[in-house]
Amino acid sequence: MRCLWCTLASNHDGEFDMLSALRNASKSWVMKGILILLAATFVVFFGGDIGGGGGHGGSGGGSSVLEVGDQNFTIHQVGREFNEDVAQISARTGQRLDTQTAINIGILDQTIARMASQALFDQAAQNLGVTASLAAASDAIRSLPQFQDSTGRFNRTLFETFLGNQGQSEADFVNQVRLDLLRSQYIGTIQNAVATPATLGDTIYNRRAERRVADIVSVPLGNIGAIANPGETELSEFFNENKDGFRTPQYRGASLATLEIDALVDSIVIPDEEIAEEYESRLNDFQIPETRNVVQASLLTREDADQALTLIREGKTLAEAAEEVSGLPPVNLGQVRRSEIALPALAEAAFTMAANSLSDPIESILGWHLVEVSNIVPGRTTPLSEASSSIRDELAREQSVDRIFDVLNDVEDGLAGGATLEEIARDSNLETSKIDSVARNGLTPSGTPLDNPAITPEVLARLFGLEEPGISEVIENRSGGFSVLRFDRIDEPRIPELSEVRDLAIEAWKGEQLLVAAEETASKIAERAKTGESLETLATEFAAKFDRTAAFDRSGEGATVALPLVGAIFDAEVSDIVEQTFADGVAVAKLVDIESANLSDPAREELARSLSGQLANDLVTQLSLALQDEISVDVDSAALEAAFLPQ
Repeated sequence: MRCLWCTLASNHDGEFDMLSALRNASKSWVMKGILILLAATFVVFFGGDIGGGGGHGGSGGGSSVLEVGDQNFTIHQVGREFNEDVAQISARTGQRLDTQTAINIGILDQTIARMASQALFDQAAQNLGVTASLAAASDAIRSLPQFQDSTGRFNRTLFETFLGNQGQSEADFVNQVRLDLLRSQYIGTIQNAVATPATLGDTIYNRRAERRVADIVSVPLGNIGAIANPGETELSEFFNENKDGFRTPQYRGASLATLEIDALVDSIVIPDEEIAEEYESRLNDFQIPETRNVVQASLLTREDADQALTLIREGKTLAEAAEEVSGLPPVNLGQVRRSEIALPALAEAAFTMAANSLSDPIESILGWHLVEVSNIVPGRTTPLSEASSSIRDELAREQSVDRIFDVLNDVEDGLAGGATLEEIARDSNLETSKIDSVARNGLTPSGTPLDNPAITPEVLARLFGLEEPGISEVIENRSGGFSVLRFDRIDEPRIPELSEVRDLAIEAWKGEQLLVAAEETASKIAERAKTGESLETLATEFAAKFDRTAAFDRSGEGATVALPLVGAIFDAEVSDIVEQTFADGVAVAKLVDIESANLSDPAREELARSLSGQLANDLVTQLSLALQDEISVDVDSAALEAAFLPQ
């Protein structure tokens, strides 16, 4: 067991618990968040539920993998919370996350951190004597619109349907709500007491929201081809003054011996009998389920659904009827399988209807729905003749993985025994290649990239990580193969002779001449602008480009110039003239106007709320860290990896 990483200390973006989520969802449902709920209606549960059952406080089977003080959580409980988090994020983003992807992007870590944080605050609140009764929890549940009928009364059927879909007992759910209320009292005291001082908020908003307008003349570089080559003396002087700019990088030479999985796959023969046996043993994998194109509209009440259905029977489309009744278009789920529709009632309707037909109103915990079905593709079993090629490749790849492991052992034994890379490549049938000379950025001395797919960025990084020539190292690649890299030679950085880089030096000299000419032109424009001449008129005289910008802020939003010039303009006073050199030319700008921030803008209040929230979260974070000194938090990472990561 080890102390939980500090992720949990930064996991307090407001009150993030089940009760507040239900409340927020109910507000959105009543007002304008129907689209979010539509996404949640068809959540796909990837990879199956990991664990299940149980709420906080010790329910669920198995040994604990998360311990917070005297509160223990099992794999089943963590798995349940993780699945719910994945489902919610999938619904919000519209992207279906499989279990492995969700783990890779850190959702499992966030789940564990959230559970640990909530348990910390639960116990701290109880230690302070903060209470929340089961009666208060029951009252809170009864007040949620999700569980009320059309008359506003608590509907037990809706409540039990919700519990069934969540896989929770009533006792566990009520206890969760009780803990949420308790936690809300404890954390809410801090969050509600924090407010950004008006002076601080005004100062920050004035700086952020101030916008500026400028006149800008852009003087581009001329045509490099129009400049004559420098004389020998001129070129030599330029080169001597800028020698460091021509210094070569360090180059290294190496040898490589590679074995790729694909090379072994192509050489392995799988008998037809073995392919047929594999097909029979995995016949379920070759069952292609029926798919249908499903469009569904969600409405608030049965009356709305009936009204929409009447409009459709009178000749309107589902889209027209749904928008007229609810103001929102239906959602096209595309071509889906039955298992991809999470709510049983909707799945049953969608997959029992005839093609090109519309369902009667269907009730779910999220309201009422109309479902339209088209383009039915019947399920079928892929025959052996179609599946044999993929089965063969899979079996060959499995054997290749085993074989490459044996080859890798032989290679490492050979290196340990003093064999040369050439001997190892010959004995193990590895493909060899040479890296004659390459820089850390992958370019050769001619400035072109290496033309060798085996020289990956990882191989280059390892090459430049080796300390001295003669060292060999085995590098396993992501595809399952490996390479043996030998560091052969090093060419240290040096300043070349002018004769070696003559063309490059001439081009650099010409570029400098163009830039000097542009800067001289810009200086003339700036000097005359300071006397009151119009930048627009000067731009015409000097064949430059003129532009008056739209108002832009310090971030450069709305600006048509690069950020260095934005910074210079925000350092200026009205009518000041500033110059800025870029790689492709020079700009001259005059600050025309400063638009002060509007303190009555609603954005000012939004900023104040945001700052207050950040301050409150910082305090809650500090509280969480302090609580860990009093209440131990331990995670069994080995058990979690064994349960969630592929073995």
